[in-house]
Amino acid sequence: ATSTLNEMGRVFIRMFQHYKRSGRVLLPLLTTLDKMLFHGSLDELLCNEQNMFLTDLLISLSSEAKGCTDVKRLLAIVGVTVNLLQPHLDNVMKMRHDIIRFLLVLLLNRYPRVRRYTAEQLYVKLLEDGTALFDDNQQVDRANHLLLNVVWHEEHDPLGQILESRNMIADLLDVPLSTEERNAKVGIRQAAIIPEEDFASYSALVSSTS
Repeated sequence: ATSTLNEMGRVFIRMFQHYKRSGRVLLPLLTTLDKMLFHGSLDELLCNEQNMFLTDLLISLSSEAKGCTDVKRLLAIVGVTVNLLQPHLDNVMKMRHDIIRFLLVLLLNRYPRVRRYTAEQLYVKLLEDGTALFDDNQQVDRANHLLLNVVWHEEHDPLGQILESRNMIADLLDVPLSTEERNAKVGIRQAAIIPEEDFASYSALVSSTS
């Protein structure tokens, strides 16, 4: 069973690589991954540090989000990313800040619908599992207050409220952001992706797969 799961994981990653930007293939793939993650069908893959499936998947999601103009695909990427946050899996807990960092970057996506959906999904996840993901319940509550009350789908951010609130959430959840990310503008393409080499502790893997 483990061998079959490992091969399935490799197939998933190869599909992201071979069908990059192909919504016809990737949207069904993302939908399948979302359902499997939700039902715990990929838990064994996610907790196995040897096969690096979690890292490869997060890199693939980030790469696909870069410059993506398909809102449906972006929403599906958000759903898969949120469902990666499984607090009962040790390997996920080690990478939870990287996963949430990617979601925080998507809070500045050019599409208002994507920003609002990301905030909604992260809010629900923190409401359900925030105490398991983080030690400080008060900080999680403050982050959720911002996720719930900020108008994330505002077309532009003339007063910088969206950016400021996103940065506050990062600080509350102790998620590191680079100086460039902290000063990003809502809707700017560069804010749509975390560079692969920025995934902490996984530079060796990225180098070997690039």
